[in-house]
Amino acid sequence: MKPEVRSKVDEIVAQTSEEDMQSLRKSIDATPEAASALKAKGLSSLQVVAINIADGVLTLITKTA
Repeated sequence: MKPEVRSKVDEIVAQTSEEDMQSLRKSIDATPEAASALKAKGLSSLQVVAINIADGVLTLITKTA
């Protein structure tokens, strides 16, 4: 991820409440396609810190390590 994009994501994550993150992760887990895509990459919704939906494409932004 480009540094300027990472900075923007970090800013958004810092402003997101834990309640909102839990709600987001529950929504991901309730969406078989999203949960399956994460699992295929060896990830889970617990690692998702943000999402983006543009032109019908869902992008899950995860944080590892």
